[in-house]
Amino acid sequence: MLYSTTPTVWGIVGAATPGGWDNSTALTYNATSKKWEGVVTMTAGEFKFRANNAWTINLGGDPAEMTYDGSNLSVDAAGDYLVELDLSNPREYTYTLTAQ
Repeated sequence: MLYSTTPTVWGIVGAATPGGWDNSTALTYNATSKKWEGVVTMTAGEFKFRANNAWTINLGGDPAEMTYDGSNLSVDAAGDYLVELDLSNPREYTYTLTAQ
């Protein structure tokens, strides 16, 4: 049996983020919570999560159970948000946005 791995760093991208659809806003891995997180200033609009500042690996769709290449997510109100991306449960990826 053979397998391969792809190291990833995660970020948030989209019209609602500082970098727009071209540049991901980096998230930092928190080893204690096992989540990717960061405080991001967002505008109302759409966004997705993507790895390595590229579209090869991206997550969207249902916020309670995101999927690869899923549809865009959205935020209704502008503001600063604590963004938490939880990838700790395989195939049950979730995120939260908490207004700051």
